Amino acid sequence: MSKLTSILTISLLAGLTACSTAPEPLPAPVIVEVPAPVLTCAPVSSLQQVTIPAETKIQYVSTGIDNGEYADIESARIKRTIVVKPAQVFYVDSEGREVLDICEKDITIGATGPGFGEVIPNEG
Repeated sequence: MSKLTSILTISLLAGLTACSTAPEPLPAPVIVEVPAPVLTCAPVSSLQQVTIPAETKIQYVSTGIDNGEYADIESARIKRTIVVKPAQVFYVDSEGREVLDICEKDITIGATGPGFGEVIPNEG
């Protein structure tokens, strides 16, 4: 039996070595070319500034004081201008579309000037 055992052991070992797997070849490295950076913001010099003026309302105010048995005290009527909607500033490109991504960060965009409900001093 020792001869049979030796033959079986050798054939078993030969069979196991025949089934061994060879390592798969590594895939070739992929070379990715990085494109040059694209300027997505627009320089303010290529844009046109659009200003929508503030909407205002004129009010006349006066103050009255009840003076008891004497004539009431009333101040003169004063004219004042208040802001109903603040002025707006935005930029458009050559095709008239509004541009929000502007390269320069120190420019005014949106509401500007006196805010809602503020009194604008009267000139004169």
